[in-house]
Amino acid sequence: MADSSEPRQPSETSVEENKKGLKYLDFVQVAAIYIVVCFSSLYEYAKENAGPLKLGVQTVEGTVKTIIGPVYEKFHDVPLELLKFVDRKVPKS
Repeated sequence: MADSSEPRQPSETSVEENKKGLKYLDFVQVAAIYIVVCFSSLYEYAKENAGPLKLGVQTVEGTVKTIIGPVYEKFHDVPLELLKFVDRKVPKS
């Protein structure tokens, strides 16, 4: 039997990658976060001031969340992983 008192250590490369973050393309991630925050603020403002269309907006929003939710859960890491891959390739080119 394996000794369960000894915790498993993650590989050194994965720990090293997590600590490093993005070396060259960090500005892309920051810009994407800024755009998402601005769009979210604009969307919330428009939703609050929709007037008589507010109920329709909420219905469509619920439908979109139901349909897109599982897809988002499956692929939400892909853009960051792609950005990390490209960031690692920048010094090689």
